[in-house]
Parts: sequence; structure tokens; C-alpha cells
Amino acid sequence: MKTKSSDLLVNAAGKLLQQHAFDHLSDEKLSRMNRCISKLNQSSLLIDRNHVESELLELCCEANLYVETATPQVLQQWMTVMNSFGKQYTGTAESILEQVD
Repeated sequence: MKTKSSDLLVNAAGKLLQQHAFDHLSDEKLSRMNRCISKLNQSSLLIDRNHVESELLELCCEANLYVETATPQVLQQWMTVMNSFGKQYTGTAESILEQVD
């Protein structure tokens, strides 16, 4: 069963991928990220969702949030994901958004 947090994570990861926030990652990590997204999108699969979510969240934490292409909307979405998983960004949303503007 999909959870709202899982949906938010998959959506944010996809948006960050589109906005080149993971261009610095190795092909192996990008492949793992895509596999996690695929597994979470296939609700019929009997998988350990918590394990896959944790792996994807760990990989997403390596995002370069300061790329020029990152929009304020996706940054706010990422903050929401972090909060929904009980994680905290060490900076502030304003500091990230200032870098984008």
C-alpha cells in the first residue's frame, strides 16, 4: 500500500532528477535510484517498502540543491518530504531559496 510520504518522495525524486540535482552522482547510484522509484511506483509488488523508501531517501539526500535549474517549488517539496520522514535539513528553506533566486 502506498503512503502519502512514499508518493511525496517519489515525486520529489523525479522532479530533482529532471532538474539535474543528481548529475554529480555515479551511474551506479542513479541506477539504484531509478530502481527504487520503479519499485515504489509498482504497488502490486510485495516489497519491503520501508527498506526501499530508506534507500531512496538516502540517495536523495545527496542531491545538489543549489543547481541553477532547481525551482523554489521543488525545494519546498523536498523540505516537505524530509519533514514527513522525520529528517531535518541542516540549513533553512530560505537559505536554499536565496541561492536559487
